[in-house]
Parts: sequence; structure tokens; C-alpha cells
Amino acid sequence: MIRSARAEAALIGALTADAAALGLHWLYDPARIAALEAAGPLAFRTPNAADFAGAKGGFVHHGRRAGQGSQYGAQMRTAMLAVNFTAETAQARFMDAFGPGGSWTGYIDKPTRGAVRNLMAGRTDPPGIEDDQLPALSRLAPLLARPGGADAATLETAMAITNLGDAARDHGRVFAAALTAALDGADMGAALDAGQDAASVPLAAALAAARASDASPEDYAGEVGRHCHLPVAMPVIWRIAASTPDFRAAAEANIRAGGDSCGRAIPLGALYGAVHGIGGSGVPPLWILRLTDGEALAREITAACA
Repeated sequence: MIRSARAEAALIGALTADAAALGLHWLYDPARIAALEAAGPLAFRTPNAADFAGAKGGFVHHGRRAGQGSQYGAQMRTAMLAVNFTAETAQARFMDAFGPGGSWTGYIDKPTRGAVRNLMAGRTDPPGIEDDQLPALSRLAPLLARPGGADAATLETAMAITNLGDAARDHGRVFAAALTAALDGADMGAALDAGQDAASVPLAAALAAARASDASPEDYAGEVGRHCHLPVAMPVIWRIAASTPDFRAAAEANIRAGGDSCGRAIPLGALYGAVHGIGGSGVPPLWILRLTDGEALAREITAACA
């Protein structure tokens, strides 16, 4: 695959994995997830409050349908739409989605709410809040997918729309290094190596432990945590990527791991798309066809990678 094909596969992979996880996003009950899987597929479920009844978790995707993405996918699309990326254009596209009257209708998390409040108050340099949750990574893949990738300052600007702090920067460097390596042709093992090489010492140790574990991704998430914070989410992503051979299996393992599955899906889907492409062990074409906004996404991805 040439780099441009890997880049397009990374972006569609991220959005496909996000949409696949939407139905059971923030269900923290592995036994309930297993029971639901026994009755039907986990991927591309229409969000249903009954799936969460009596179980640990929070049902927040009222009214959304199978094939739509989560707020993480919407975050990613704001970066795809900021083709001539600057702080001003990126913040404007962010507010087009999440600000008053914006295109996104649904749940928004703490860093997104904080950024909207700051931007409405005129705080633009930067608008993010001190936070270590997964929105920090959601806007990076479209920038890395551009010809030539993105420099550290551009990635910092993208993360700082919602997330400030050392943890966000550390995890952002890890994901950027791993995805850059995958876009340049590395296999999954080499991409994970590149991510670990970019990490702080404590984070590199946590990621190495995730790769060395014998636990299934679902069990490993139970050991380290299933929630939205990057120090928990990144090792779960690493465990899935180190132990799962193809996109479909990885996306399903991510759903079984429970908790913030959509937040993990964006970086995970991007890595699998870049490494494996579309079809075969890559992004399943029939899954891509299930995306509600497929035609618009195709245009946005083509523009982002051009």
C-alpha cells in the first residue's frame, strides 16, 4: 500500500470502529456484554437503554442509530474539516459541531464542555482545560494522515482545543508516533515499538506491561480499568493491538472490554486501518457500508488526505 491509501484506511478505520462500538458505549458490565453477544452481534447495535438496565454503566446515546458515530467521531471530523489547519480554523470547526446550534446533537464530555465555555468567553489561547481524557487523541489522526504528517506544534494545538496537561501531551506523542510509523509502512509490532519509544518512562513501562500480559483484552481492561482516562485507556489499546490479528477482531475485543469503547476506538481503528488497509484483515467493507454518513465521510477523508 502507498502512504495515501494507508492514510485513507486509517481515517475510515477510526470512524468505523467508533460507529461499531456506539451501541454499547459506556456499558461497564462484561457479563451483560457477553449475554448480549450470545443473542446477537456486538457491533453496530442501535443504542438501547434496555441493554443498560440494571447494569453498571451510563446510557447517553438517546436517539442515535446504528451506523452513526459517537462524540469522538464528531471530534475527529472537526479536524478533517479544518483542511487548512490553524488554531483559528480548528476552533471554528469545533464550535460548528459542539457550540450553540452546532451539528452535534448528543452527549458531550467534560473537556468538550469546558472548551465550549472557554471559546464562548473568548478564551482561545488555548481553549482546553486541564484533563487527561480521550478527546485529547480524537483530532490527531486526520492531521497525521496528511501528506508529510504533522509536526509537534500542530498536534499540540489540536489536543489543546479540549485537553491541556502533561498526561494528554505524553499520550498524544505516543499515539502520534505509533500512527506515523504505521502510515509509513510499519507492521503493528513496529508501530507499537515507535509509540513506546516516544513515551515517558512510566508510560512506556505501562505499555510494555500491556503487551507482555497473557490476559485477554476484556480481562486486562478489568485489571487496569475501562474508563475514559488516558493512563487506563492507552494500555487497553496496546493490549488489544498486541494480541488481536485483524480489524474486526480488534473492534469486537474493544467492545467486550466495555467502558469507554468509543474513545478507544478512534486510535485503535486508525492503527488497524493504517497497518491492514481495507478488506482482508483490515477494515471490513461491509462495515464501511453501514456508516450512516458514508458519502459525506468519503468526501471529508479525501480532502483531509489530499
